Amino acid sequence: MLVLEVGALNYFSLILYAVIIFSVAAGALTLSSLLGRKRRSLVKDDPYECGVPQLGETRTEFNVRFFIIAMLFVLFDIEAVLLAPYAIRYIDLGMEGLAEVGVFVIVLGFGLLYAWRKGALDWNTPLGVSREQWLRVQREFMHEDKPEKAQEESREAAGAGQGHGH
Repeated sequence: MLVLEVGALNYFSLILYAVIIFSVAAGALTLSSLLGRKRRSLVKDDPYECGVPQLGETRTEFNVRFFIIAMLFVLFDIEAVLLAPYAIRYIDLGMEGLAEVGVFVIVLGFGLLYAWRKGALDWNTPLGVSREQWLRVQREFMHEDKPEKAQEESREAAGAGQGHGH
């Protein structure tokens, strides 16, 4: 009879579980390749996304804002996950727990404010360009055929931004 210590029993269970998982996965792949049909065609080998055939070049550039918004989503999604245990045990944690969660939320709030001030949440202006600069570029573009009007508006905007006390 095999006698295992408590620590070894835990490792034995883990190893047995891993062997079962890998066996099931390997068995499913093997059965699929042995029993599945092997009729190849141009239509079946053509890549598609969500059932839609590929149109044009697949290697295109994406706006970096998609990635920034995705990272911000993950950040604040994790915030919600980290707040869930507090919500469950808030009575046991008392005022000390409330203070710690308050500091956590304030730090994340400053992060959101920073992202907002840097324009990460504004889809109408390019990253790294202030809203005023972007409006000036748009005005110049709109009056491209009338450069004197664009210069006049730029001078008016610059004069208004300097805050002369006249």
